[in-house]
Amino acid sequence: MADNSKKDTGRTGKTGKPDREGKTGKTGTSKTGKPDRTSRTGADRVNNVGDTAYDRLNKALAPYEKTLNKNPDDSVAWAGKAAVYLRHRMYKDSLKAIEKALKIEPDNPGYLYEKGFVLLQLNRNEDALQTFDRLLEIKPKSDKAWNLKTSVLCRLGQHEKALAASEKALAANPKLAGAWHAKGSVLADLGRYEEAIQAYEAALKINPNLARAWEGKAFALYSLDRSVEAIIAYDAALKINPDNAKTWTGKAMVHIKLGKYKKALEPCNKSISIKPDSADAWYCKGLALSGLGKYEESLEVLERALRINPEYTDARKARNTVSSKLGIDLYEEEEGNKMEEEKPEVRRSVWTRRESTSEIMKKRGQEREQRGEGARRNEWTRKEPEGEGTEKSWGQERRQRGEGPKKSEWTRKEPEREGNEKKAGKGREKQK
Repeated sequence: MADNSKKDTGRTGKTGKPDREGKTGKTGTSKTGKPDRTSRTGADRVNNVGDTAYDRLNKALAPYEKTLNKNPDDSVAWAGKAAVYLRHRMYKDSLKAIEKALKIEPDNPGYLYEKGFVLLQLNRNEDALQTFDRLLEIKPKSDKAWNLKTSVLCRLGQHEKALAASEKALAANPKLAGAWHAKGSVLADLGRYEEAIQAYEAALKINPNLARAWEGKAFALYSLDRSVEAIIAYDAALKINPDNAKTWTGKAMVHIKLGKYKKALEPCNKSISIKPDSADAWYCKGLALSGLGKYEESLEVLERALRINPEYTDARKARNTVSSKLGIDLYEEEEGNKMEEEKPEVRRSVWTRRESTSEIMKKRGQEREQRGEGARRNEWTRKEPEGEGTEKSWGQERRQRGEGPKKSEWTRKEPEREGNEKKAGKGREKQK
């Protein structure tokens, strides 16, 4: 990912535009469409109080729109418009605008850099890789391009190539903190944690306020069972950026590793409050509740994690462990898998439904009450033996119909053999 600092991402000025790499087009002044607030006083002062995000977006876009109405082939205006959309996280609109600029100037390194960055935000990794490769053909020593190419290759699972790209970035600019961070991330993914820590520390020497480097270092320390140092690193990251859900989850996992389950709940809840759809945060909270012996709560929380990410293997294993402690067998899920093989339609198990298990059981009970049915008992839990109960009921039915009790051949008073012999004797006497 791109570094947040101006120095590392190639972003200059308060507009947050990618560096145009020496190309024409000024940024950060009133000519780019950003209102100049420094010289205005009194009635001329720009007042943003009460403006909505939509209002601010339109105000930022207005000068570019004005320029493009006069000259639709102004690449700088298209690039400025792309930068505005990027600041508002409107990535698809930003991509359309920067592609308009590239039609006019196809070999502009700054525009290619911005397009690659936007494609990264859209998770179009293959397209981003092609864009950075094109940029590096034009400018092979672009440290920023090599840095972002490292991130793309890492996402694609090509870690050895990613490591080589990070070395290229550092060869072009050894003082690029983002490149040291990227190298540390690749090494951590490869399980080379000691080397990763060294890379993160190199990044922090250049930029001590690089929160992502502190977080990466903390994870590497956690992986090496250096838990106390990991907590210190996570706290350093949170001091710089307290709104990072991933960092809070990481800190909670360290507490869980230390067996401090109660202490882990606070960072878990903090992470969930920042990012409610974080499966990692819900999984972490499930582990903490399980450690405290709150298995029913833990089961519901782990189900929530699996609803967000049904492919979350660790959450599924934790769910199975907790359910076994509660004496719940997961036969329904196994039956669901068999049904999937037999029928084309997908059958969702109880664990992947949006409702919790307790809610499903309550609803089933209510449905039975509405139908006038009581609680179901199987043949093993009846108070009276099956034979006795059925014989009594059959007898009552026969009496109502006026029939006498039927005796089977197994309940006659006389033995089967003896009775048959008597009947046979009577038959012979008649014949004589």
